[in-house]
Amino acid sequence: MASHKKILVLDLGMQSLRVAEFLVLEGGTIKLLRGARRELLMDPSLEQSRPDQIRQSLLEILGEWKIRSAETVCILPAHSVFTRVVPLDIPAGDASQIKDLIGFEAQQNIPFPLEEVVWDYVSMGQNPAGVVNVAFVAVKTDLLESLCNAVGSAGLKIVGISVAPLALLDAFRNCYPECADSTSLLLDIGSRTSNMVIASPGSFFSRNIPSGGLAVTSAIAKELHVEPELAEQLKITRGSVSLGAGFEAPEDPVEANLARMARQTLLKTQADISRSLSYYRTAMGGTEPNLILLTGGMASLPYLAEFFSDKLQKEVSFFEPLRGAAHADPATPFLEANPNNLGELIGGAFQQSNAPHTTVDLFPPFLKRKRELSKRLPYLATVGVLLLVTLFSWYAFALHATKLTLEKTGNLSNQLKDTTILAEGIQQAQSKIEANQKTGEAFLALVQLREAYPDILAELSSKIPDRFLWITEILPAGEAPQKGIPPKAQDAILKTLVIKGLYLDNPRQAAVIDDFVNALQSSTIFAFDEKEKSKIITQRGSPSGDYWAYPFSLRIPLRNPVTPLP
Repeated sequence: MASHKKILVLDLGMQSLRVAEFLVLEGGTIKLLRGARRELLMDPSLEQSRPDQIRQSLLEILGEWKIRSAETVCILPAHSVFTRVVPLDIPAGDASQIKDLIGFEAQQNIPFPLEEVVWDYVSMGQNPAGVVNVAFVAVKTDLLESLCNAVGSAGLKIVGISVAPLALLDAFRNCYPECADSTSLLLDIGSRTSNMVIASPGSFFSRNIPSGGLAVTSAIAKELHVEPELAEQLKITRGSVSLGAGFEAPEDPVEANLARMARQTLLKTQADISRSLSYYRTAMGGTEPNLILLTGGMASLPYLAEFFSDKLQKEVSFFEPLRGAAHADPATPFLEANPNNLGELIGGAFQQSNAPHTTVDLFPPFLKRKRELSKRLPYLATVGVLLLVTLFSWYAFALHATKLTLEKTGNLSNQLKDTTILAEGIQQAQSKIEANQKTGEAFLALVQLREAYPDILAELSSKIPDRFLWITEILPAGEAPQKGIPPKAQDAILKTLVIKGLYLDNPRQAAVIDDFVNALQSSTIFAFDEKEKSKIITQRGSPSGDYWAYPFSLRIPLRNPVTPLP
């Protein structure tokens, strides 16, 4: 590998997108040149727009950095990738037989049809008993292709794809070489998931726990009845983790409540971590970790390290990925904004260096085809030269033919020019007529709309009973249009009204609603007959004597639909 090579590492997190530029130096060392971060939308319903968000964020960052194209290593988030470590008992302890068993084991351990995923495996070490730990990694093909297309459309060339647990493992092994002979646990507390990565001389273990910072945000939003964005802001600016009954709570009642909710949520995460450690020791023959390191976006939450230290009964410190890398001055603001969340980026950079790293082949089919095509380019270039020679011969012949053709077409061009001028005049006149027609229709719709709503309100006011019943809401029927999707013209026409209200506890009780409906049956604004009367009343609160009024709801079709403004 050539020295002093620049490489971009892209961490596709759930809540944020982070890009870092590294300089790969001689001897396998790396240097962080600069970095950037962009927040992504938190709403899970907007997951389909994630590739577009990634593309727009990358274009913005690359524009600021004045980069048009660069080689990139993509780190996939753990929540979008299936990762499982399987201990394989190889016959006679011959690790070379793994390839003979791997296809069968993949079908047994990957919970998706293999034709629907891109998958690979990595042999992660062999313990003295001859058991080989194999890590299976799989990601849905359609999801992977959408992410790679978003990255490629921003002008980046993908030269490597890894997953967050393996990138974190590479960063740890290169930054903490003194821990190679002991067992260490890395806790990556992310947004949607928490990753456990256990590294030991003879084994490797990784588990994805579906709980992280977003669970704390959701708990705060539910408890305080606020939007997720505000809950996330409260967690970042005023949040912490309560250390239990033996410690003094924050004086601010809001901060004390936030600390309590964070602790209750993280107790479930800690329970999953403890169970996973027990499984690692019993089922996989692992040993108790001597070192526990905390990393991830949630690692900056105050007292989180103390919380895990108390629950796991071991000292917990923060992972320092820059122990194995230098950084330039422009990268300082990025480091200060992400003090405990650089492990995946550092591990991705080590994949392009001479340092030890874990490699998986997760290229989607279309990228594999591009790689194969690049290998064939020399042969294709030779064919192209021969083709150009042939084309040049034909070119000489075509010149003579073109000269004759131009003479003939010159006369036709003069005739077409006059015809084109006439056609353009007709088209302009037709455009003016259509524009005037649209303006007239708009004014007519405005006049009709001006009269429609006052007539509706006046009709309801004239038909409602004098006592015991009143209207609280008048709504258009149907669902609200989805964000970003324009409604169809026929869907925008108001055909039915939903009328909600209350009726007072009275001697005739809900019969006053029937009186109202009977009065509306003779309306000139609303249109329904006796047969449809039963469908008009969609809600009729039953009097129980516990309240002074009970709700009702009517769904009434209009005799003449109302067309809104164009």
